[in-house]
Amino acid sequence: MKIPTPIFEGDIVDGKLKLLQRVKNEIARWCMTFKTGTHVDIIIRKHKSQRSKEQNSYYWAVVIPILADYFGYDREEIHEEMKLMFNPMQSKIDPSRKIGSSTTKMTTEEFYCDQDSYVERICRWAATEYSIYIPPPEKLE
Repeated sequence: MKIPTPIFEGDIVDGKLKLLQRVKNEIARWCMTFKTGTHVDIIIRKHKSQRSKEQNSYYWAVVIPILADYFGYDREEIHEEMKLMFNPMQSKIDPSRKIGSSTTKMTTEEFYCDQDSYVERICRWAATEYSIYIPPPEKLE
């Protein structure tokens, strides 16, 4: 069984790494799981927030059902169709073919935050090509 790799968040302030005390405690607890003398890697990269639960809920409870109903697809089928149209990638099996790339690892910005995001492009396409109104999250009860 693969041991999970923890990810700890911090902030850069005036060129220095600042960690909350809670995070320092978590790191200390994690370090205690290693034998003394163990060599470890420390990776620092810009934080990428995966899409939020709210974004995911909006997509699966509003966007996908409206489109599935309009086109007569089930939810998984319309999701696959949207991935192919708005998040395509080359097939690794057949490079002459495109497939829909996964959306699960998209950041909050890539998934739904600005005009170029995955969900926003879908909503704009639905409105301009088919006159389908998909209410934005703030317009929902």
